[in-house]
Amino acid sequence: MRIAFVGASGYGNVGDDTYPLVFREHLPGHELFFFNSDLPREMPEGIRLLVLGGGGIIYNSQMDPPEAESPHFVAMKHYLEWARRSGVPWGFLSCGVQFAIAAGQSPKNTAALKPWEPWLRDAAFVTVRSPVCKRVIDALGSRADTRFFPDSAYLFGRQKQAGVARGRTRQFTVVPAGVINVHDPFVQHFLAPFERASGWTLVWLNMGAMVDAGSVFDDARHRYPGSVVIERPTPDEAYAQIAASSFVLSGRYHGMVFARSCGVPFFVPQDAPSKIRHEDYTTDPAQAIGHIDTIREHVARLTAGA
Repeated sequence: MRIAFVGASGYGNVGDDTYPLVFREHLPGHELFFFNSDLPREMPEGIRLLVLGGGGIIYNSQMDPPEAESPHFVAMKHYLEWARRSGVPWGFLSCGVQFAIAAGQSPKNTAALKPWEPWLRDAAFVTVRSPVCKRVIDALGSRADTRFFPDSAYLFGRQKQAGVARGRTRQFTVVPAGVINVHDPFVQHFLAPFERASGWTLVWLNMGAMVDAGSVFDDARHRYPGSVVIERPTPDEAYAQIAASSFVLSGRYHGMVFARSCGVPFFVPQDAPSKIRHEDYTTDPAQAIGHIDTIREHVARLTAGA
């Protein structure tokens, strides 16, 4: 079956670029196509299912009024309208809702997400990557059957865990983003014992797109001249580095996902982006297979009705 995915991959973000790898691994025998906000001129022939995900693509921010359609939403709607015109079902898989809400609280204002409501309501399935994301979609009143499973990128780690985690070394890996940067006083305080300790290697690992990196890694080389800087890792290389570490300090969501996947102790800041703060650490990451089971169930129904 030909399946089109519209997600966050393709921009050099290491975590987001694991999604196509995971979906290809778990959906053998199907022809998969991957797109993002850089719209194609036309969709391939014969697509039977449109999947939005993975990644934090359900957002509609910085608009006035709030319910106006942002450029990102317009790009996503391009694919959804194509699916509706073409009679192709669509679903949301392993998605995150970019919506600032404190853990344990109920969403108070979902106006900015209103443009998503009819597309979520009419989707064949919706799976999200945190309980908070589920609460936000529930608050829209769009569905009653949204399901939460840990992010599907955990499946990428589980494929490789046994092979790379055995080689753990005395490395402290920093995945910079936001407040996790060379100049932050807390980060400097956190790293000081390891900087001076004998036998430890400090590693700065980029898991974001290079366009977002700025001078972070040049500054790291200057401030910590004995450290190792890895600027352009593949998903495999980033996972291997984290798995070989003794500790990870991450400002990025998938830095935390990779560390948790392979059992490496990690720290994320209290004021990290909401997608990190909303992670449910009580749920077994192996339950990420629920995303795959969901799409397999729908593909089976489509095949049976062909």
